[in-house]
Amino acid sequence: MGYQEMKEMPQVLKPAFVLLTLLQIIFMASPGLRGWGWFICLTSILEFITALGVFAAVFFDLLFTKSGQWVLVELGYSAIFCVCSALNTFYYFVNIFYLFNFWFLLATINSVLLVLAYGLNALVHWTARTSGTSSTSSTGNQATAAPPPSAYPAGVNPA
Repeated sequence: MGYQEMKEMPQVLKPAFVLLTLLQIIFMASPGLRGWGWFICLTSILEFITALGVFAAVFFDLLFTKSGQWVLVELGYSAIFCVCSALNTFYYFVNIFYLFNFWFLLATINSVLLVLAYGLNALVHWTARTSGTSSTSSTGNQATAAPPPSAYPAGVNPA
């Protein structure tokens, strides 16, 4: 893919993931943590390592990014991190009302952006997965659909 294809839609999210997860780590560490802070730390570090790895793999145009399974890998990590970022958003939002801190406000906004970005990435790869598996006969137009394949050769009476 390289640099030119990083400007297109599904690939432009890769640098955004790196930047947003780095900002989340900064905002997370600034106010101090309580309670479920270990979950925020764990998910932020895993998201950052995964985002760096995916960005490097796509940017350097590695061979496995062209396989059909890569779409499922991207769909999987996007869906998992979308859920984790939603839980992080809930944690930050609760802490805004418990003890208001400007860093929690920035972390909440950043976490909402991460949920939207991972959700969009999952949606893009979900549609890429389903459009690649559909056949041309399922167009919905019955007038132009091909007849179903027969199990018997031509001229053989199945009765």
